[in-house]
This record gives sequence, C-alpha cells and structure tokens, in this order.
Amino acid sequence: MGLGNEFSYKQPRKNRPAKRGETLGRKEKVRRKSPFRRVVVGSFLACLIVTVMIGGQSVVRWVNEWTEIQRLTILGLDRLSREDIIIQLNLPEPSSLWSIDPDRLSRKLETHPWIRSVTFDRVFPHSLVVQVEERQPVAVLETSGKGYFLDVDGYVLPGEITKASQALPVLEGMTSKFLAQHEDEGHRRAKQGIHLAELLSERFSGRPRVNLSHAYMTIVDLPHIRFQFGPEAERQWERFLVLYPTVKDTIKRQSQEVDLRFIQKVILRQRTL
Repeated sequence: MGLGNEFSYKQPRKNRPAKRGETLGRKEKVRRKSPFRRVVVGSFLACLIVTVMIGGQSVVRWVNEWTEIQRLTILGLDRLSREDIIIQLNLPEPSSLWSIDPDRLSRKLETHPWIRSVTFDRVFPHSLVVQVEERQPVAVLETSGKGYFLDVDGYVLPGEITKASQALPVLEGMTSKFLAQHEDEGHRRAKQGIHLAELLSERFSGRPRVNLSHAYMTIVDLPHIRFQFGPEAERQWERFLVLYPTVKDTIKRQSQEVDLRFIQKVILRQRTL
C-alpha cells in the first residue's frame, strides 16, 4: 500500500570543533572589544574626577572668599580683654566662617583659667560672634597660709589674694599639694562645700567657714552654729529644714552643734568650741 506523502529523515548534526578562521560568534566579538571599552571608560572617569576636583577647589576658594571673617565680636568679658581672646584664638589670616571648627576653638579657649565656657555664632557673610562665660569668684580657699579664689565648680582661679570680700565663704582643709595630686576629688569637695555654704547662708547670718579635710564629712561653722554633713548632704539638709521650726528658739538662745550624718536623725548638742 503506497503512502500519499513521502517523509525524509536526516540524522541530527553532531557537535564538531570549529575550523580555523571560522567565526566564533557574538560573545567572542564582545569579549575581544571589552579591553578597548575599559580603556575608554577608565579615561573618561579619570577626566571626570580631575574636572570635579578642579571645580571643587574653585568652589571651596569661592566659598572661603565669600565668607571671609571681617568682623569679630566678643561678648561677656569682665576680667579678660579682647586682646586676650584674640591671642588665645590665634586664627590664621584670612579665615572664613565656613572653614573654622567651633568645637576645636572652644576647647582652645577653655584652657584659659578664667574661661568657663565659650559659644560661637556665625553671622553670614562676614561676622563671627564669640560669647565668653568667665569664671567668677564665689569662695576663698585658705591653704598653707595663702588665699585663692574659687569658682562655683571648685576651680582655683589664678593669683594669690591678700584681702578677700567678707561676703565670700571660706573653704579650708585642703592643701595645694592635695589639689595638685587629686584634682577631681578636690573639685568635688570644693563644689559641695560651696553649695552647702550657699544653702546655710539663706537661713543663718555670718560668714561660713567650711572644713573639707574629710572625704565623707563636711563641717560648716557659722558664728553661733556648727553643722556636720555626711555624703548625702542635700538630703540631710532637707531633713533639718523639716525640724528647724521646732528647734529654732533653742538655736537662738545658745550655740548649737547640729549633727546630720546619721540616717533619720538630727542630733543637737551644745556647742563647746
């Protein structure tokens, strides 16, 4: 029986190695071209970077010129002079508002013994305002027969004093050698003594004398009363204020010693010294 259509059958082509000179295909062409492309792209990027750097330097130069410091205003000076601040700042000429580092300049100024803190304010385009907070004497430290001013943070201010204001409390019991060797502890004790003197002055008249020779006890002497405080002096003082209305008349009649060092106790005894 014959078939109406004839079918031809071919065997599949086997893989065979490419002959010499035969085209390797599109991928190989791309592969051959890629080194050239890398050179072109690399050259373009290098030119772009150089252009950006040159342009960036021009922009920086323009910004520095536009924000050049032409006016320097210094506020808050009492003991120090304008020249003292300018010398301490030591700004290069010219300087710009954009290029200065306020934090670094603040640290530089705060190394001065009379400067407590500094803030900077840029007023574009050409003004720099320096706000200085000077350290103020709030107490007198007596040590080794000499007197020195202290500020509220317990820092010893420059210069020995020969005659201090009678309104300032006197701190004693710490030598200059102790302060040099134990600066942090000295500041802590002095700061607490100054604070206690301030609290007591609100209630009692007279010039407080504060003994700081003990690490965990502070003694404050007033003309007719002596206080002994422990480490938690603030809380002990608040406890005394609660009791004060009931012992006020006793304290007025005779000199008293008030011991606040013990928990939940206020001990009053007649003062003998």
